[in-house]
Amino acid sequence: MCRLLGVTNFEYTRHERVVQNFCELARTGMVMPGDPPGHGDGWGLAFYQGGELVVHKSGGNLLDEKDKVLGILSGVGNSTVMILHLRKSAWSDTTSTRHAHPFHYNNVAFAHNGVVYGYKDLLPAINIPGLGEDAVDTEVFFYRILSELPLAVRDRVGERGLWSDSLGQAFMDTVSMIKRDYKFSALNCLFSDGIRLFAYRDYSKEPDYYSLYKAQSETSTIISSQPLDESLEWTMMAKEEFVEIAV
Repeated sequence: MCRLLGVTNFEYTRHERVVQNFCELARTGMVMPGDPPGHGDGWGLAFYQGGELVVHKSGGNLLDEKDKVLGILSGVGNSTVMILHLRKSAWSDTTSTRHAHPFHYNNVAFAHNGVVYGYKDLLPAINIPGLGEDAVDTEVFFYRILSELPLAVRDRVGERGLWSDSLGQAFMDTVSMIKRDYKFSALNCLFSDGIRLFAYRDYSKEPDYYSLYKAQSETSTIISSQPLDESLEWTMMAKEEFVEIAV
């Protein structure tokens, strides 16, 4: 239960307002009926410098660390893709940097809004190292996607762009399996290899909460859980819509 933001061809000078408004969702973001306000159980930021992934995460409330995030982004200036995530934890005792999104493996960053129930049954099919014993649903989901990739792709991740041809298909194959065999609240995801931004929306309940909107701003595509700038035209992604945005 989180808020997601992804921007292609990110430029801090152009997108500062969008980022500022997104940060406010840690306080004012939509929540499901009966839930307390706020998305303050951690935050994570991913961007690319010289084609290499950089990730910053915290288990703290973004409202207390907003200056840090803005300082990082203003210092970076530009990135092919930027992903920012606000966490509202569905799992007890997991409010920590360790469990903040996005998760990453080599040059791929992955963030999710929703819950996959029974996720431990995904573990036997994961065939790559690095998954901690305390991993919960999103990280397990991510490693299950990576396990769908051909070994040659994973072993040659340093070759820029090699992931993109297989990553989208690995994601959709894993989504199809989860939809067939598991219960979930939502599978809303943003992920990237620095060459493309991928976005997917799907849910089994609360469609107003499990939303994803897209907007175009000059050369940038913006994907967000909620509209962030009234000067932009926001379109709700359809249920089961999957987009790949090249940068």
